[in-house]
Amino acid sequence: MAEQGPQENIQYQLPPELASGVYANFALVHHETEHEVTIDFCQIDTMPPGPGNERFVRVVSRVHIARSFVTPLLQAISTNAFQQEDTLKKLSEEEPNEP
Repeated sequence: MAEQGPQENIQYQLPPELASGVYANFALVHHETEHEVTIDFCQIDTMPPGPGNERFVRVVSRVHIARSFVTPLLQAISTNAFQQEDTLKKLSEEEPNEP
């Protein structure tokens, strides 16, 4: 995550058991306490809605974060999304137009 100001030398470690990650296409954000925010990353059931149009959501990961971390996290996500969008736009402009 990009931050402004002096940078610390931080070693990033990814344990092998977490390397594959989990897929999420939905998230719930709620406050557990006044000091932390909880994000439940979920998978929405791909089956058609059942009786009563209910859809099932399965939590695949729960992350508790400090409230002070919310703004830097949102800034990092936004920065990354805009950079990816710019990269994809440049790639599509470089592709030759097919008749």
